[in-house]
Amino acid sequence: MKKVFYSAFLLVAFTTLVHSQNYSRKVFNYNQMEKESPKCDDATMNELNNSLVFLQQNNSDAAVISSKKTFEKNIDCPASHEIFGLCLFRNGKLLEGISIIDDAIERFGSVPELIRRRSELSIELYSVGVSQRNIDGNTVFVSGVNQLPYDEEQFKQENLKSALLDLEYLTSKFPDHYEEIFTLAKIHQALGNFEQSTVGFEQLIPYDEFRDNSLYNIAENCIQIKDYANAEKRLFALTAMHPDNSQILNKLSELYELTGNLEKKEEYRKKSVFYSLSLYSADFEYNDKNYEVITFFESNENSKSKKSARLNQLKSTESQNYVIDLCLSILKMHANHGNGIEEEATKILEKIGKPSLYNTHKLIQTNISTCTMTNLAQIMATIKDESSWELLVSIMNQITSMPSTLIPPNIPEQVIEFDEEKGTKEILKVIQLEFAKKIASTSDLIFGSNNYLFFSALKKVNRQKVLNSAKEVGFTDKEIKRLKRELDNAF
Repeated sequence: MKKVFYSAFLLVAFTTLVHSQNYSRKVFNYNQMEKESPKCDDATMNELNNSLVFLQQNNSDAAVISSKKTFEKNIDCPASHEIFGLCLFRNGKLLEGISIIDDAIERFGSVPELIRRRSELSIELYSVGVSQRNIDGNTVFVSGVNQLPYDEEQFKQENLKSALLDLEYLTSKFPDHYEEIFTLAKIHQALGNFEQSTVGFEQLIPYDEFRDNSLYNIAENCIQIKDYANAEKRLFALTAMHPDNSQILNKLSELYELTGNLEKKEEYRKKSVFYSLSLYSADFEYNDKNYEVITFFESNENSKSKKSARLNQLKSTESQNYVIDLCLSILKMHANHGNGIEEEATKILEKIGKPSLYNTHKLIQTNISTCTMTNLAQIMATIKDESSWELLVSIMNQITSMPSTLIPPNIPEQVIEFDEEKGTKEILKVIQLEFAKKIASTSDLIFGSNNYLFFSALKKVNRQKVLNSAKEVGFTDKEIKRLKRELDNAF
């Protein structure tokens, strides 16, 4: 999977009405609040873990109900305050969740877990502002009386400064907690404290898991203070390790625009575009010819007939590996959805067969559109090589936790096409897990919007075979009865 380099917090700024109220956060003197905190028993921790499972399943309603019960009967357990506050926050009750954790710090003192959770939620408040919530995997926007009654910029800055104080304490107590050092450096960067930010990132360069992002952010800081030579040095160090990373290449293009080197600016801009669209490999590397090819298929100005003719021409004149990577690049760029070119590329890869699978497997595990995932799964299901099976099933199992705002990839159907008998059992295992979830719901149907794909796929299989397979994987009589009802309701 390609590395992403973060030059700022992952946030989007939204324009809102400016409110007159200022927002303030509690300020704690953690050094003076240090004391031994009570321990939570195993039974309580197990209950709290169940609440966290609900959050992982994007069911914050059930998480709030569960964690509140634990909180009310285990008021002397710091973790019950932390998890209840988190569940409220994840349910869209942002300030209520923060308040629970603040009260816990006043009650128990400088408990690192509480302070750490407080800093994480403060950073999210900075990110979402007064008119946004992240609830059950979905971004929810609110306006008018439903949004928080504070000035947007002041609210965001207050939360960022609160997180800064929390992390300064934590990093002083735990100097080997590198993730917190990284986050603290990001906060300094966001606040415009670029020299302090660089000091933090410099500490992390020796550690492989932080090296690349630290170098990138140091380059960003250097650009901000107009130390362009040092920024170039850091970015060159990164391109030596990641020659196909479009984000680094684009940052170099921006740097050369600032220095007035327009020739290099254009060179790195083109490289950035190429690698953002293509599947990089030795057979499909950056050069003027391949740049023209990839941008030809990406452009909306070229008609379907022109693209189809060009694809067939390249298929007959280029090597098999080149054609494989070009077709996968067409699927990756997702610029030809609906015009038939993606379908043509998919059929070419299916016809090539097993040689196309290595890079197909590579691509499906990256950050691509769900439509592209469906096409890649179709290639794998059509070729039916055993090397694809576990990967296909693993990705299918992730569908139940995908946000409802995404159109899920239709991988259950491809699993059935790959191997009807094994595929039916794998789908039934997913369904059985969903049945086993003790989810608080007023509806008899506990399934999220993505789960219709599993029942839709099973409807393509003989009903008796499905029921027989259900018994083989361990469905109870009650679960089989429910399975029948769900299949009847599936469209």
